[in-house]
Amino acid sequence: MRKIKNEEVLLYNFVEEQERQEVQQFFTALHINPIVVKQEDYCQKVGYLLGLTGFSVVEKNNEGDFDFSHKVMVFHNIKNKRLDDVLAKLHNASIATPYKAVVTPLNRFWSLKRLCLTMYKEHGAVIEQKKKQEKNV
Repeated sequence: MRKIKNEEVLLYNFVEEQERQEVQQFFTALHINPIVVKQEDYCQKVGYLLGLTGFSVVEKNNEGDFDFSHKVMVFHNIKNKRLDDVLAKLHNASIATPYKAVVTPLNRFWSLKRLCLTMYKEHGAVIEQKKKQEKNV
């Protein structure tokens, strides 16, 4: 018998209470478990934040606070057509978050900080590519 995997989404930097509650209700209505991540937990591994086996808490080092003000969604066990459907419903509900990721076998071992910085760099590269394309039109 195949075990059904729980669909989950990590929510990071949703600091406004009303917005956070609306986003949580949105995902709950889709039977996706929303996990709100505290801002100070940026140093934790993605796998730990999801409660995956084999991960334990990481002690915060003295590298200073992580100043990342963008809202982040990290999807777990949501794939293919289902992910497309969820993203379309997010768009239709006017829930705009440019920083979205899917948990992979590799990035589950990354700290949330590393994942956020990677998304930030990739988002910047996409914006630059669009600017170049617009200039060429």
